[in-house]
Amino acid sequence: MKLYKLKKFNKDDYIFFPSVILLLVLLIMIQINIWSGDYGYSNLKDLKEEFKEKEQLTLELERSNLLLEQEKEQLRSERNAIEGLARYELGLIKPGETFYKFQSELTKDKEIDPKISNQDQ
Repeated sequence: MKLYKLKKFNKDDYIFFPSVILLLVLLIMIQINIWSGDYGYSNLKDLKEEFKEKEQLTLELERSNLLLEQEKEQLRSERNAIEGLARYELGLIKPGETFYKFQSELTKDKEIDPKISNQDQ
């Protein structure tokens, strides 16, 4: 039976083994950061979903901006558009005009006969 003798270490061996261990530790630390760090692979899915949401919001805002731009151009080009908008939204009338407000038949009946309004409820 042969006994193996332990090999003697050289000066180079004392530098080589600790450097290998150090590199392995660094490699493990880098892998941990890649897979579970703040900007790691595990957060990639969340970032992709957030990116899609931001893209959707951007598209909606671009559509809204386009509609507002079209309305702005229309108001710039036509005086009738400004007048119509003022009449519709602000209830403005020209001097000398008379404003009439019409009620529907059902509204008139409720004001005249309270029995009808009780039957609707």
